[in-house]
Amino acid sequence: MKSLKNILVGLDIHHGDRLASTLVNPSTQAALEQAVELASKSGATLTLCTVLEISEQAAHLIELDHQNLRKTVEDTAHEVLARIASNLSAQGITVKTVVRIGNCDDEMIRQIIDGGHDLVVTGSRNRSAATRLLFGSTAQKLIRFSPCPVWVCKPGEVREVREVLVASDLSETAGLAVTMAADVARILGAKLFAVHALEFPFETYLRTAGVSQTEVDKYRANLHAEAKQGLEDQLTVADYRTLPHGVQVHVLEGSPDEVVPKFIDENEIDVVVIGTHGRRGLTRMMLGNTAERLLPYIRASLLAVKPAGFVSPLQDGSN
Repeated sequence: MKSLKNILVGLDIHHGDRLASTLVNPSTQAALEQAVELASKSGATLTLCTVLEISEQAAHLIELDHQNLRKTVEDTAHEVLARIASNLSAQGITVKTVVRIGNCDDEMIRQIIDGGHDLVVTGSRNRSAATRLLFGSTAQKLIRFSPCPVWVCKPGEVREVREVLVASDLSETAGLAVTMAADVARILGAKLFAVHALEFPFETYLRTAGVSQTEVDKYRANLHAEAKQGLEDQLTVADYRTLPHGVQVHVLEGSPDEVVPKFIDENEIDVVVIGTHGRRGLTRMMLGNTAERLLPYIRASLLAVKPAGFVSPLQDGSN
């Protein structure tokens, strides 16, 4: 984040049956506003990108249309992006525009690769549980496959960023997330919360083995102290002492899927930063990760950070 130079923001300009519309939906507006704030405060270049998904029905209409419907749709998309870019340029932001045609998920990732972007900002639509489970969303697929960090903005959650939370499992990738969260808090002038969800995997075994309550309490206290020290070590690497509004460290007891969302709601967190794990093949598709599981349920925006050396399937041709 310190070296943030090239931000990509995905704009969904579909509206009803129209492939390209001048209307901007709340999800897209949220992503645009967040990307503009980041670009204005970091001096990064902002690339506005929309993907026109041509369905089989639309493709058939294009074949029958003697006035070249496809060109008309593309022209509308370019005009919409040019209008937005003009307004942003007047604010002193360096802006580029890109219109791509094809599958939205794949084309967004290809743009990230082709454009060398170091952050992608996108919106997240509200979906039913069935739709979410069966089909996922562009945001979730970007979290899985994008080679750069992904900032997902929730509709209706656009407000001045005051609290940033980083959830760390104390892994190497989580360390990268802690550093990025500190950078976000520094750039946006926000307070930082660093949390770790602590579980006690051997407590049941110890109790079954007849270990005394004193020893069980000692076991829990040791794990708690180790977790807190781990968080503090990661924050030291992130140079947390330079943050304008400081940092709070919290070790939460319980499953991360349960205690982290609860903490987010209770503390009115605006942005959650979390590291993702690079899974491949069937395991990747079936299990997902904590970032994906949290996305549909938390009301805050989510910034997902990739492990070092992560390679997108579209980069190595294995998608």
